Amino acid sequence: MLDLSPLGLVEPPFSLSPDPRYFYVSLQHKATLAKVTYATEQRQGLSVIFGDVGVGKTTVARRLFQIYRDREDYYTAYIPTPLYPSDFQFLKNICAEFGLRPKRSKLLQLAAFEEFLISAFKENKNVLLIIDESQGLIGPQFELTRQLLNFETNTQKLIQIVMIGQNELRNKLRLKRALASRVATRSTLEPLHFDDTRSMINFRIMVAGRQEPLFTDDAITRIYNHSRGMPRDICVLGLNVLPAALINKVSVVDAALVDQVIEELQ
Repeated sequence: MLDLSPLGLVEPPFSLSPDPRYFYVSLQHKATLAKVTYATEQRQGLSVIFGDVGVGKTTVARRLFQIYRDREDYYTAYIPTPLYPSDFQFLKNICAEFGLRPKRSKLLQLAAFEEFLISAFKENKNVLLIIDESQGLIGPQFELTRQLLNFETNTQKLIQIVMIGQNELRNKLRLKRALASRVATRSTLEPLHFDDTRSMINFRIMVAGRQEPLFTDDAITRIYNHSRGMPRDICVLGLNVLPAALINKVSVVDAALVDQVIEELQ
């Protein structure tokens, strides 16, 4: 592993893995999380989060999972990539994530899941299913999701579902009117503004062990212009800048060094 101690860092600040510790909560993230957590805790059923590739959807998904997974009043499951050949296989996987055994037919599996939801409700526990990359779902799996949302009391849904996906998901939901009509909250993640880009970079640097900024303001401007505020692109550039900073034996990264790295990447 690269020794980052000359830069005052104890670990890499720009890993592309969605580590919740490095999740910078911008204003739009706060708004999205607030809407989804409210709908979830009020048992409103379905929340949907849209966003382009690289805006940090998976990080938000994992943050939601982190919020609820250890709460004693919740059963929480996270499906990172729902690529299943059939709705029955999708259902079996959902059940497995909640610790339920597989059944021989879709009908029996649905009955077992409904029994689980009713039991959880009687225990005063909420059931949350987070589905990342939901644009990968196919027709019958959208219909299954709608069926799950049919499990309800007179006033509350027995399962809360958060679907997170690329903008393709928006188009698919337009064609699934029965499911789209069940959406309690919709949110769209956008690229970061400049101030949030700077705050995100400095936040990651601080979490990685350095208290003072690593980049000059001009260097951050270059990063912002190159990345267009896309968190993944910011991290890719940062990942490549750190070795260059070590090679050049600098303690603060300036615009010239960022320009050099951008040129090499291109």
